Amino acid sequence: MMLEQQLANTTIIRRVLLIGGGICLVAAGICGLFSTSKPLKHAAQPTQEDVQPQFQAEKLSAIPNLGVMVDEVRPLQQTTRVVASGQHSAEFRGTHFIQTNIKNYALEIFETNKEELIQDFLDKRSDRQKFIYLRLSIEHQPERYILLYGLYNSEDNAQEQLQQLNLGLPKSIHPKTVALKNYADLVNDMGADELSSNQQLYNVKLKPAAIPQTPVVSVVPATSTVTTTTPAVQTTITRKDHEGNVVSVTQSAGIEASAPH
Repeated sequence: MMLEQQLANTTIIRRVLLIGGGICLVAAGICGLFSTSKPLKHAAQPTQEDVQPQFQAEKLSAIPNLGVMVDEVRPLQQTTRVVASGQHSAEFRGTHFIQTNIKNYALEIFETNKEELIQDFLDKRSDRQKFIYLRLSIEHQPERYILLYGLYNSEDNAQEQLQQLNLGLPKSIHPKTVALKNYADLVNDMGADELSSNQQLYNVKLKPAAIPQTPVVSVVPATSTVTTTTPAVQTTITRKDHEGNVVSVTQSAGIEASAPH
């Protein structure tokens, strides 16, 4: 009987646990359904009204700084004259020559991108003092050198000289009349005439000068004097009475004598 009762109690306990577990499982499923049925709350997206004021504030704060770089880095000014590198001939000219002869005309002989060709041409000419050449600086283009001949105060004079010109040039070269003002914006160099004028030469002239006479100083042999000092002699006189007591003491000093030798 006891065994049967224990088995019955065990069966009851198992049923109670099984029923309790089932109830817990059902409760968990119901809670899961409720949690998944509610939509998740996402972070609120900023509206157009929220974005626009912030964008406008940044835009307005940037406007006052637009002109800062203009003050710090100024626009390029074509006022600085340069000294073109290289060894130029004495016929090389720059802006000073153009400005001085801005109303004059010349004959354009030929144009090249190598200065050496012009220098070789001038070296072979005995009348090279009538030629000049310029360096043309054009933006985004390689530099060019142009050789000119003569200097005329009018286009008619230049054209007349062109008809009479006989330089023995090759047939491929065709000189033409040109106004020097056409090169005013293309030349930005210091010519050889300016560079040579800046180098000042100084002459040092030496003049003969009288040599001052030096006075003759006679040398007199020095005489030496030896002085011998004789020590002084001091005399003491003591007077005593008949009893032997000192009555008076008298001292007398001798005179020092010196004799030159």
